[in-house]
Amino acid sequence: MASTKEELSTLPMLNGGSNYPIWAQRLTTYLGHKDLLATVTVDPGVNPSAAVTKKLSKSAFIISSKVGDRIYHGIVTPQRASNSFAIWSKIKRMYGSNTIHNRTHATNKWTNFFFNGDINQFLDHVELCLAEFAAIGKVISDTDVCGFIIAKISVKQPGLTDPLLTNNFLLKDSEALIEKLRDLANHEELTHKTNHAEKSAVALASSSQSRPPPRCKKVHNPQATHPESKCWALYPHLRPIRDLPVSGSVMPRHEVL
Repeated sequence: MASTKEELSTLPMLNGGSNYPIWAQRLTTYLGHKDLLATVTVDPGVNPSAAVTKKLSKSAFIISSKVGDRIYHGIVTPQRASNSFAIWSKIKRMYGSNTIHNRTHATNKWTNFFFNGDINQFLDHVELCLAEFAAIGKVISDTDVCGFIIAKISVKQPGLTDPLLTNNFLLKDSEALIEKLRDLANHEELTHKTNHAEKSAVALASSSQSRPPPRCKKVHNPQATHPESKCWALYPHLRPIRDLPVSGSVMPRHEVL
């Protein structure tokens, strides 16, 4: 079984708002695994019991160890150092609240990126933006998400999105739409690789067929099509003698006296 130190090494370090969504999700999952999730979701009050205090301290150690140096002192103060609920609340106020700054940042990222032809990369960006919205408590309807995805992709690949416009289920379920598009993208990538491999094999075979056989120069070439015992380079006397062509049009010359 892995030690706490080894487990913590797999968790991301909080560096600010840019990676807060994935940090919060990973830490939430880990605290739940350690049966410590209540220490950040339930206010322990002014005088918690000894058992609760112990859990708060343990959870505070885990959270504070995953806060970057640049923002550490503003979050893990002496007053909050052993209270995981207070530390988590501070982090959430800074990066996970639906403030004007956080909302504007997430919205700008959502509206200002475009589909460049790579479906999987585009969908990765969509899911990242949705995670940021979820982290600050901003809700976007599935219908709006689906409309956004199809509108962005249709600019470059209308042939891909046009058939989806008649599927009412996919137009109302963003998760199902993303899964469908990923499936199409992976199929297209696999087909492209297969066709490329087949063309390469054909080209290689054609090249091999058109390439002249290896020749021997003064020494026998092991790649040649004849054995060493019949190599003309080693045994010139084995080379067949070709008769010179006789031309019937050449007449003997006569001197004119």
